[in-house]
Amino acid sequence: MQLSQFIKANLDSIVADWEDFARTLPAGKSMTRLALRDHSREILVSIAVEMERPKSDQERSAQAEDITAATQPAGTAAAEHGALRQMAGFDLVQLFAEFRALRASVMLSWKRSGEASATHDSLDQMMLFNEGMDKALAESVQRYSGEVAASRDMFLAVLGHDLRGPLSGISMATLLLSKPGLDEAARHKAAARIKRASTEMGGLITDLLEYTRTRLGAGIPMELAACDLGAVCEDALEAIRTGFPELQFVQTLSGDLNLQADASRLRQALSNLLANAVQHGDRSAPITLSAAGEDDAVVVTVGNQGEPIAADAHLAIFEPLVRAPSATSQSQERSKTSLGLGLFIVREIVLGHGGTIEVQSSAETGTVFTLRLPRRPCEPQTPAAA
Repeated sequence: MQLSQFIKANLDSIVADWEDFARTLPAGKSMTRLALRDHSREILVSIAVEMERPKSDQERSAQAEDITAATQPAGTAAAEHGALRQMAGFDLVQLFAEFRALRASVMLSWKRSGEASATHDSLDQMMLFNEGMDKALAESVQRYSGEVAASRDMFLAVLGHDLRGPLSGISMATLLLSKPGLDEAARHKAAARIKRASTEMGGLITDLLEYTRTRLGAGIPMELAACDLGAVCEDALEAIRTGFPELQFVQTLSGDLNLQADASRLRQALSNLLANAVQHGDRSAPITLSAAGEDDAVVVTVGNQGEPIAADAHLAIFEPLVRAPSATSQSQERSKTSLGLGLFIVREIVLGHGGTIEVQSSAETGTVFTLRLPRRPCEPQTPAAA
């Protein structure tokens, strides 16, 4: 049996090996089975079909030289795989590792089957397979790199957009304050606008600094001390109520909420979660914040009613510059109105406390983020995807 035929006949076992290896990678631990197997069958089948297509030595040489060409097909299975892995938080090392493991799995399986031999035909089959794998890897990496470049460009564009908004508000309020004969009520309103815009800009700059710090490997610093999480929840809720007085917020506190934590960082995390709930939730439904003390931990939840998040995106939403697709959307999209750093900062703060964060989302229950914070943190956890 030729290698191309062997691949087609053993797709299920090869793809199962692909899934098992992908699950061992940091970004793959929380992914669904379907997401882990993403495009694996299509990639293998396309390689096998290409192996069976008659080609001259000149064509093969030209194909090898074209692997690094700047214009690779954008819609191939390998290219789509690279794009989706970038969205899921895989880095290039993990992407390369997937293809390396796939190559090894196919070759070892073929060898163990007894179908391989030292004949010229078998050697030629291996060469064809390796050429196909290299081409698929090149397409995947090129698309991945393109997505990274697009993320960087979007990052800069959205940063300019987000800074321009509050800056415009400050400018308009300043012009209003400069008018003679302005009454006291209008003066207070303009001052409040300046304060709110300054707070927005300050929060954005803080998120950028925290993001940069984590990408440089320093992490977000934590100053642990005795902390009443109930007071932290009340402060975060009061701040969001001030900015959105027309919305309904419901708070539930129960049990012992004292723990060793960085109160200012947890306030920042809760503020980001509440802001996310305001942005993506149903404005006519209440936003909930609850904290419950357990024996060895405090559990905090923030919930909203709105479009449910697709199951395969539950991990990706904690990555910067990613907007969660809804369960009814066709593809993952980046936010065009937010840097998408809020949930990333939340994850880093929670992990810095040695805690865990997860999200559950459905049309029936809405979207609920659950933070589990140990009363006395031990070793901080490692993010699911660097």
